[in-house]
Amino acid sequence: MPSLRSAAIPGASVPEWATFLEAARTLAAHELAAIAVLDEADRVVGLFTQDDMLAGLFPGYLLELRHTAFLQEDLDWLAARAETAGGEAVSKHMRKPLTLDVEASAAHVAERFLHCELGALAVVERDRFVGMLDQGEFCRTILARLSTD
Repeated sequence: MPSLRSAAIPGASVPEWATFLEAARTLAAHELAAIAVLDEADRVVGLFTQDDMLAGLFPGYLLELRHTAFLQEDLDWLAARAETAGGEAVSKHMRKPLTLDVEASAAHVAERFLHCELGALAVVERDRFVGMLDQGEFCRTILARLSTD
C-alpha cells in the first residue's frame, strides 16, 4: 500500500465551532465511526465519534448500569436532551485526535487500528486534514491489493 491516497478517505469533518447537532448530523451522513474536528487552518484538533454522540444524547449514568430493562422509554426526555446537547459546542464532546500521515505504511495503519478503539482515523498531510480512513475501507483496500498480486 504505497499511500492512503488510494483508499476512499472522505473529507468528513466539522469546524471546531460547530455545534453538537451539526457534528452528529455530519457523522450520520458520512456513515463513519468518527469525523474530524478542525481548526481554522484545517488541522485536526479532535475527533467526534459515535460513542461521543451517544454519550451526549443519553445520561452518563448509563455507563454504570449493567441492565436497563427497568428504564421506561421516554422520547420526550430524549428530545429535550437532544435539544440541550444539540446547541453545545462539539469541542465539549470531542476526544483527542488520532491521526495518520497520508504516507503511512499498511503495517503502521493496522497497528493504529489494533491499538485504538475507534473505527476511523484522521489522515493528514503536513499536519493538514486530508480525510477520514474507515477501518472497513482500509481492510477492503488491503484485500483488493492482495487479490491483484
